[in-house]
Order: sequence, then structure tokens, then C-alpha cells
Amino acid sequence: MEFIVLPDHPAADAVLALSPRRAGDKVVRHPSGRPWVIGSWRDEELTAASAGSNAVVLLGRTRIGETELARKLAVMRSVTDMDSLSRSTHGCFHLLASIGSQVRAQGSLTTVCQVFYGSVAGVAVAADRPQSVAALTGATIDEELVALRLLSPTAPHPLSQACLWRGVTALPPGHYLLMPANSDARPVRWWTPPEPSVPLAQGADTLRRALEAAVETRTAHSATVSTDLSGGMDSTSLCFLAAPRAARLVTYHHVPLDPSNDDGIWAGRCAADLPDARHVKEHSGAAPAWYAGCLSTDEDVEGPFPLIRTRAKLEHLARTMAALGSTAHLQGIGGDELFHARAACAHALARAHPLRSARQVRVVRSMSRWTTSATIGYLLSGGTYARWLRSSAALLGPEPRKRATGPAWESPPAMPVWATPRAVDAVRSLIRAAADGEPEPLAPLPVQHDMLSVAQLCGEMTRRASRFTARHGVSYEAPYLDDRVVEAAMSVRLEDRIAAGRYKPVLATAMRDVLPAYAQGRATKGDYSGELYSGLRQHRAELLELCEESVLVGMGLVDRVALRGLLLGLHPDTSPFMAFDSTLACELWLRSLYRDNRSGTTASLPPNREEI
Repeated sequence: MEFIVLPDHPAADAVLALSPRRAGDKVVRHPSGRPWVIGSWRDEELTAASAGSNAVVLLGRTRIGETELARKLAVMRSVTDMDSLSRSTHGCFHLLASIGSQVRAQGSLTTVCQVFYGSVAGVAVAADRPQSVAALTGATIDEELVALRLLSPTAPHPLSQACLWRGVTALPPGHYLLMPANSDARPVRWWTPPEPSVPLAQGADTLRRALEAAVETRTAHSATVSTDLSGGMDSTSLCFLAAPRAARLVTYHHVPLDPSNDDGIWAGRCAADLPDARHVKEHSGAAPAWYAGCLSTDEDVEGPFPLIRTRAKLEHLARTMAALGSTAHLQGIGGDELFHARAACAHALARAHPLRSARQVRVVRSMSRWTTSATIGYLLSGGTYARWLRSSAALLGPEPRKRATGPAWESPPAMPVWATPRAVDAVRSLIRAAADGEPEPLAPLPVQHDMLSVAQLCGEMTRRASRFTARHGVSYEAPYLDDRVVEAAMSVRLEDRIAAGRYKPVLATAMRDVLPAYAQGRATKGDYSGELYSGLRQHRAELLELCEESVLVGMGLVDRVALRGLLLGLHPDTSPFMAFDSTLACELWLRSLYRDNRSGTTASLPPNREEI
């Protein structure tokens, strides 16, 4: 799927004429007859309705039908009235409404569906990818922001949403883009995070229904659906939810290299309880190793590809599932981010209800291996999000990081040891400037903010991966990242998210009547460091070759000698390679842009560049 959105403006036809057109492009028009939504999508990805001078389009996965959509649209008088539809509809989709000469465009809370916007000759234009807007404006990338993409695990909010294309803006999650007919577009907040006040039993029931609906939206239009079956609770839950809903189910299990990894044992037990599904089990030699194809550039130039280490394996998975008839592949990304117990839960609970928090504090202290003094210091700490940002900027650098002050609003961002002082200084200045703006966090509580932050990182991964797998006819689906699922998870009381002796108690409770009892009680988690070491060993020469003509080195952001040291060194753990993946993804993205220019200077995309 790919599209642009135009306002109900007299110059819309002129803007449309500037857009590179391709055979098969579809056009949805405003009630006025002017062009509104232009692009490509499968028929089952569009649900549309009109009522008089109003119209609405949903692009993506949803359960709502056109008759019900038309009924809801009939009572709406402004784009603001669409809030009720946004808050009640299941699935993952872009919502586009044309009401009273105003356009509302929005994506999903986790940015699996995202909106980017800019201005063309004074006319607002939006799209599902930034390069589509940039192609209309002739924009180039903002090289001052490239250094941000060296941060690991990601840049902090709000810099995490900074668009790398000049003059193109990413719509903040929880907002819609208001596109009036004769004025500038602007973001409008429509969603605020729920209070974590729902008891476990009630919250788990709501979560189960939301997950059931999320899976149903993926199975409704697919004769064959495939799912990961890693053996973990997240993917296994989706398998058992999909089994009674899919006409035909295929599961996929990658056999881990480490013989002590017990994922295969759990996956085998679960597969035996899904006798009507077809189970595909692949050993490592049957699929590309991690870092395979690491010198390959790509046509999707939104930004660095976040799943770069497993890109070749992702393509192999898509081809394998497509050959078996699957058109949608479900995977458990987002499950850890929404349901894994966080220390910040105990922090928030201790400050709100000191007596009720004792059990949760003991659990977190044990899990984190903190001393009594460290635990007390953590619980007494506090501070605004802007203060945390300033602390993160002060601690930024190639030296080992100290613990940031206050509760962890997010995972502290770190620059790799191969980042040059220029790159570190540039990123520190950007974070400090963001902090000086006193940005509002994604949610008032650090634990809620952190949940949304990592869920949005998963959303970007899913959005980009789905474009990649769609080339082979398979969409990459993440039911845990649907709006209703995220809301349900965030609504559960803090004290119910941490339980002694229970792994992911909220998800386990929600799945109590879905999963076999043994799958609800798994207390181990598989390790895949063997795959990383093996992939590095197989593809080290190619990765070293990458260092020799590095665009990042030419831009003065990366030290070639230090980067080679990482690739040639011995590493007792895999932690340095999270930062390396960010660097590798950024390098390959720049090479995709500058195929014929390795000097690091800005180059425009060809005017008729075709995106896939």
C-alpha cells in the first residue's frame, strides 16, 4: 500500500499533476469531485463510505463494514466527530475523512500506520511515507539529523519522530492531521493515554477481546494465514487465537543454534496441540544467516531499516510463506514491550500507594539485583521528562554510561564508541535543544511513557518490514500493536503487571482460556546470541568492506578505525551490536540515496523515482 492525501482545494489537481504516476494507481475523490486519495492498495485494504457531502476511507486492516461505516458517518458534522470512530474501531489502519471541506488524516498509535506531511506550492499534502511528500517538493535529507540515527536503541521522544527529509513532518502519535481547504495543515490531539486503573480480571478480559478482534481482522480476507511459533508466549498466543479463525493456518519455527535454547521444546508441544495447522520448522542452514546481504541497498528510502541484521532472513520468510499460500504473516512483536514487568511500575506504585507496593518492590529488587540503598534511592527519585532528557544529554558519549537520574522514562540513549566527537556533540545539542522546549512526555507516568515509546519503535519496525515482505505478496502483521490492544494493556493497574513467580501476568490471564496451561507458565526465554556470532563470522569480510567506502565516515560521523575494531574484536556478549545495527542501517540507507555520490554531500532523488 502507498498513497498521498490532498485537501479539498482548487489547486489539488495541479499538485496531483506533480506526483509521479504509475500504472494501476487508484484515485478516491472528495464529495466535491476533486482528487483526495491517490495511490495503490489491494481492494480488501480499503473500506469506504459516503453520506451527502461527507466521506470516510479506512486503509488497512479493520473489521468494520461499509454499511456500518456509512451509518456512523451519517451523524457526523465535523472531523472532530470522527473521534468516536477512532476510539471504537478495531484493527490497524489509516483513517481519512473529508467533512465540511476539511480533511482529517491519521495513522495508528504505534505508527504501524503513520502519516507524513508537508506543503507543495502552498497546498498541504500528506502521505504514508515521507519520500512521497519529498518527491512532490523536491526535498532532500536533513544531514544534521543523520547523527541521531546512530543512537541506540533509538533517539528519545520527541526526536524519535524527527523526519530525515527537509520540510517533511511526521505526525505525532495520538494526533490527527487537520487539512483545511484554505489554510495550513496542523496536528490535533485526539487521544490521551488511559489511566492504569482497571483490575486484572476486567483488564484481561478486555485485552483478550481486543486480541481476538485484532487477529480476526487479519484472517477475514486471507485464505491462508501464517504465524511465527517461536515457543514464547507472545507468538504462541497468536497461533492459538488464529487457529479457529483462519481458513488455513501455517506456523513457522526457526530452530535456534544454541542447544540450550528451549524454544524448540515449547514450540513442539504447542504444535502438537494445533493438529489442523501446517507446521514449518527450519534449521539455520535452510535460511540466510544474520547479516546476509549486508552490502545490499534498498528502494525504500524512508530512513534506516530497523531490522537490518535479519533483512535477508525476513525476505526468505516472506518467500517461504508466500509459496505456501499465505498473504498475511502474524508475529509477536510488541508483546514484550506491553507485558513485560518494568521497574517503573513499582516506582509509580510506590509513590502513589506506598503500602500496597511492598510486594512489587520486592519482586523488582530481586529481578534487578539491587541493594537496599539502591532500591530506596530509585523509589525516591523523580523529575520531569525534560529533566531526564537533560540528564541523558549530559551522560551521552563513548564512555561507559552511568545511570541517569530519576526513573527511566525510556532506555537511556547511547552513542557508539565509533561515533566521532562531532557526531556526539551534534546529538547532545539536539537532545538539549529538545529538552529546552519542555516537551510533554507521551504519558504522565514514566512507565506509561516507556510502554508507548518502545511500542512505537516496534511500530516502525513493523511498518518498514511489511513493505519489504509485501513485495512477495505477504503482509507483516503485528496484532499486539493495534490501538485497542495497546489501550487495554495500558489500562491495567500497575500492581497487577508485576507478580512474583508469574511471567507476563496480564497476557497470561487474558489467554487463560486460549492457551494450554503449560504455555501460560513458561518461565524461560530463549537466547539467540549464537545466530549473531555465526552471522558475524560468515559475513565479517563484507562488513569490513563496508567500512572502506563509508558514507558516514565521509560525513565525519563515524571513526573507521574504531568501527573496524568492533568487527575484528572479541565480544563476550552481543550488546555492542545493537549500536552497530543502527550504524549499519544508517550506512546502507545513505548508500541507497547516494548510489553515485560517496562524498556525503546531499543529493536529490530522481524526480520520477519509483518507490516499492
